[in-house]
Amino acid sequence: MNQTGPAAPYEQGRPPFVIVALDRVTGAALWISMAALAAIFLADNTEVVSRYALNSPTRWSAEFVSYFLLVATFTALPRLTRDGGRVAVTVILEKLPSRLHVPSGMVIAALGALICATLAWIAAEETFRQISRDIRVMAAVPIPKALVSAWMVFGLALTSLQFLRIALLPGERQNSETKK
Repeated sequence: MNQTGPAAPYEQGRPPFVIVALDRVTGAALWISMAALAAIFLADNTEVVSRYALNSPTRWSAEFVSYFLLVATFTALPRLTRDGGRVAVTVILEKLPSRLHVPSGMVIAALGALICATLAWIAAEETFRQISRDIRVMAAVPIPKALVSAWMVFGLALTSLQFLRIALLPGERQNSETKK
C-alpha cells in the first residue's frame, strides 16, 4: 500500500540514512548532555564535601560547573528541538485557518533552521579565531576557550539540521511517534 502526502514521508516505511544518522548523532548528544549533568552533580558535591567537611575548597569546581552547564544545554538542544520541546509562541498559528497550520509551521521551522545555522556560523568563526590566537579563559584553571565555544557550534548546527528536518518533513514526527 503506497500512501502519499505528509502522512507518509518515507517510502517503504524506513527513514533514509541521513535521518537515521541525524537521530543517532542527536541521541549521542543527549547522552553527552546527561553525562555533563552527572559531572556537574559530582563536581558540586565534591566542592561541598571539600569546603565544609575537609575545610579545603576546590579551585576548579565553579568553572567546571559553568563549562559543563554550557555543554549540557547545547547538547540537549537538538533533541528538544526534534521532539517539539522548544518554546513556541503559537498565537499567530492559532489565528490562522487550520489548512495553513502545516505550511506556516514549515516556514517557521525553516526560519529556525536559518537562525540556528547563522548563529552556528558566527560561533564557528569565533571558535576558529580563538584557536588561531590560542585564547584561554581567564580562570583559576585556564583552558583553551575554543574547547568551550566548540560545543555551541556543535549544538547550534545540529539544532539547525533538526529545524530543517521539521521544515522539510512536517508529518514525520507524528508518524514516528505513532509507530513507537
